[in-house]
Amino acid sequence: MSIEEDSDDKYSSRYIDLLAEQVGGRALACSDEWFAECSNLVKPGRGIFKEGVFVDSGQWMDGWESRRSYGRRMCDISGENFDWCILRLGIYGVIRGFDVDTNHFKGNAPEFISIEAASVKAEVDENTQWTELVAKSLTSAHSQNLFECNSDLAWTHLRLKMYPDGGIARFRAYGEAKIVRENFIEGELVDLASVMNGGRGIDASDRFYSSPSNLVMPGRGVNMGDGWETKRRRDESHDWAIVALGLTGTIRKVLVDTANFKGNYPDYFMLEATHFSGDIIGADDVEWLPVIKNTPLYADREHLFIEQLCVDPDAEFTHVRLNIYPDGGISRLRVFGFPNWDER
Repeated sequence: MSIEEDSDDKYSSRYIDLLAEQVGGRALACSDEWFAECSNLVKPGRGIFKEGVFVDSGQWMDGWESRRSYGRRMCDISGENFDWCILRLGIYGVIRGFDVDTNHFKGNAPEFISIEAASVKAEVDENTQWTELVAKSLTSAHSQNLFECNSDLAWTHLRLKMYPDGGIARFRAYGEAKIVRENFIEGELVDLASVMNGGRGIDASDRFYSSPSNLVMPGRGVNMGDGWETKRRRDESHDWAIVALGLTGTIRKVLVDTANFKGNYPDYFMLEATHFSGDIIGADDVEWLPVIKNTPLYADREHLFIEQLCVDPDAEFTHVRLNIYPDGGISRLRVFGFPNWDER
């Protein structure tokens, strides 16, 4: 989830991409992918363009692109030509906004799109009931096309339609994870910060190389770009990142992973936490309590902290602040505790 300086972050700054490949989002099937595969829709970034790079089907494109169909094939029962792609969300949740990104598709973007959703326990089939979330809407070439979603229902699958054909680089579904209580057993330690449970990085002193949201992604980071890394400081201060916990709860165990950060990991860190009910960004009345005091870090390893926790084991928190000294990169932050299921 690299920083895109020229991108519109209307939804990405507030919500999780429930459809991202990194959290398990997948393109399952499509009507046509002659020029470029639909699996590209959920990949990170906005897509790239390799001028003059051709494959058997034509110019190599980083997105989903169907063959030309307008006037060349029979219309459906509605009298319209369109191509479709069915995708499975990586995180079951409520969608607040979509980004249909036609980056680098300049002469081959669709004219219109529409988006439907379904909620099923297994897989979609011919009997699946689809609900329209975005009616047929005009799109622009080589642009982010942002669409608001006003439904408060949670979904598992999406169906993206493009009219009559063309190419889309990336498809994002931004929203909030819907926690299913039945998926957890009584007394289970839960990673309260995990993106899979609704956690997200909401603010940071510096995000020059990468976003603090990477801290809460699944698995271990695959490279230095898959973490939170700041630029080199030239002063006496330090860097920090704030993570909103997906579930309010106690803190019983913490894991800080510096995977792949070998010459640029922080010398040491401190973790703080708070219980805050409002918008924490810009608030001047936040009381941060120490969870782990200043502690050294080492290159390219997982650091587990249990006995080092100095917070009341029964105290509940909504946010944590990771302070690193003086700067550098952290791959993952795990905050394990017991959720308060009545406060979600």
